[in-house]
Amino acid sequence: MNEKFFALPQERQEQIINAAYEVFSRNSYKNASMTRLADAGGVSKSLLFHYFLNKKELYLYLWGHAGRLYREKVRNGDTQTTDLFEILCQRVLAGCVFMREAPTIYLFTLRAFFEENPEIREELQNHYKTAYLHGTEDIHGPADMDLFRPGIDTQLLLEEINGYLLSCYWKMFSTGELDPDFLEKDFLKRVGQWKRVYLKERNH
Repeated sequence: MNEKFFALPQERQEQIINAAYEVFSRNSYKNASMTRLADAGGVSKSLLFHYFLNKKELYLYLWGHAGRLYREKVRNGDTQTTDLFEILCQRVLAGCVFMREAPTIYLFTLRAFFEENPEIREELQNHYKTAYLHGTEDIHGPADMDLFRPGIDTQLLLEEINGYLLSCYWKMFSTGELDPDFLEKDFLKRVGQWKRVYLKERNH
């Protein structure tokens, strides 16, 4: 990536980046041509290539940028709890805030997560796996495992919860419509059930 992009006025950078999010959020990686991206951003194709070596570099920059925005939302909602379910709630609710405040960027992340193009898929999946592992560590680290009933496999529980979330994300990706209100309400309802099932009686 050419550092001259960051030498542009902030407003101009945002115009190009937001336009790219818009194009990629509505099109597959293959169909989002550099010509379309340049036109949307109000720059020439040659100038866009000057800022970003190719479409893949631009795409991965957007992916990293979106990840930083999400992590900022998580930090803003962090209450330093040791309850694993509350930690999970903070992350899911941060995602719902992200959906409401930046729907185009969130749609981009959904499309990126389910992207099948081999040019980009492997690298995105590697990024996701790394983020997932770090996220699991961030959840397990502060969580008090003594709150759980004896014999509960929390790693298996996290995998089950992740499967539920993936089904929600797939539905939103398939329809192209974000539904943070439903996800927030449904997840909180399920958390109440999980707490009753998995936590010791005295912690309900």
